[in-house]
Amino acid sequence: MKPVILVIDDEEAIRLFLEATLEDRGYDVLTAASGQEALGVIAGTAPDLVLLDLMLPDMSGLQVLEEVKKALPHVNVLMLTAYSGAETAVRAMKLDAFDYVAKPIELDRLMRIVDRALEASSGARERYRKQAQAPVFADAGDMVPSTAPRMVAIYQTLHKIADSHATTVLIGGESGVGKDVLAELIHRTSRRAGAPFVDINCAALPEALLESELFGHEKGAFTDASQQKTGLLETAHGGTVFLDEIGEMGLAVQVKLLRVLEKRTFRRVGGIKDIAVDVRVVAATNRDLRAQVRAGTFREDLYYRLQVVQLHVPPLRARVEDILPLAEHFLARFGEAFGKGFKGIAPDAAALLAGYGWPGNIRELRNAVERAVLLEDGPELTAAMLQLGEDGAGEGPALARALGQVLEGGLPGDGVDLEALVGGLEKHLVEQALIAAGGNQTRAAKLLNLNRDRFRYRLKQYGIGGEDA
Repeated sequence: MKPVILVIDDEEAIRLFLEATLEDRGYDVLTAASGQEALGVIAGTAPDLVLLDLMLPDMSGLQVLEEVKKALPHVNVLMLTAYSGAETAVRAMKLDAFDYVAKPIELDRLMRIVDRALEASSGARERYRKQAQAPVFADAGDMVPSTAPRMVAIYQTLHKIADSHATTVLIGGESGVGKDVLAELIHRTSRRAGAPFVDINCAALPEALLESELFGHEKGAFTDASQQKTGLLETAHGGTVFLDEIGEMGLAVQVKLLRVLEKRTFRRVGGIKDIAVDVRVVAATNRDLRAQVRAGTFREDLYYRLQVVQLHVPPLRARVEDILPLAEHFLARFGEAFGKGFKGIAPDAAALLAGYGWPGNIRELRNAVERAVLLEDGPELTAAMLQLGEDGAGEGPALARALGQVLEGGLPGDGVDLEALVGGLEKHLVEQALIAAGGNQTRAAKLLNLNRDRFRYRLKQYGIGGEDA
């Protein structure tokens, strides 16, 4: 994992010079042009080292140093200054600056100090990351702590959310990154943990049925309403409601949800009585809600009400350091479940896992390991067992070659195994549809122009998993 260095300087030329130089040396670099901008960066991530100019346009470097040390006491700060007076140096050292470098910067000296500062804080950095995530993962079931800086920052924020009175949270990110898991972690590590956690997929239900599920209905509210029904909001009173794929929610339901968020009351479908409710609403989406607001398919007032506290989960390809720990976790989990004796991951499999793009993110990784453990035997998980082709299509390349040969050159002299070829193609298309739909069976079935029952029959036929919806 590359160390992350934050450069804070109001001179653009210096920021660009240091950014290019440090990146050439193998570091990840963040930059800020002012004190407030720097404190905003620090609130969202945890750098491993800070290079801080003494003179900033909005506040002094010493003020920023003090705030950095309050927020991240383990982080070493290196002061950059054109003023090397003894009084300034003494004040900086009293505030626990690691060292200071005079401008114009002597590059070799700066790099020596950077290396020394990172080495001096390496143990503290790892202890901090573990401590920052410990409150979250103390009751997180089979979740795997992350060492990726962006994920560490997310878990820090998640812990603050869980411990706060925040009533709305919006989680963004691609399908399969674990937005549902984070929502449950927020609930399980919060003071609401003793109350219900209920979730609903907004894409899985027609608008009228979604409204009934959320708010409940009175007897006689519509044709099939033979009795009163309690909605999920009432069921979750005191706890958490997770609204997955909220970008798929219709405008009429959005209006009613906004009322819940603003007034903490709602009415059942067909009802006239206001019902008070105390719930935290965690919403998730893989869509760009701002684009939907501009297109008129998502209410602007609801969007701003939801995104008061927002998390954006990076895709798995952007946090490569998490891939092998997750794979090892799934290998142990499914090895135990299936009674297989896998002891580890072979080097060729490790290289394949780390180099693959994972368009389906953690869900795809879990499914790949689960399939391999189910069908193969140990002691090591090898690249061949994972069935990941160079283009990431699993069995797709072999199928493409076989179909291409038949379509372009006709049947070979010894014929083909029709059932195997058609079955392989069908299985591959079903798997690809599930990946494209983020594991959602209803959406995957629509991609293949199948009804849900016919799609689920094929899932069972080929032993493929997916989220029931």
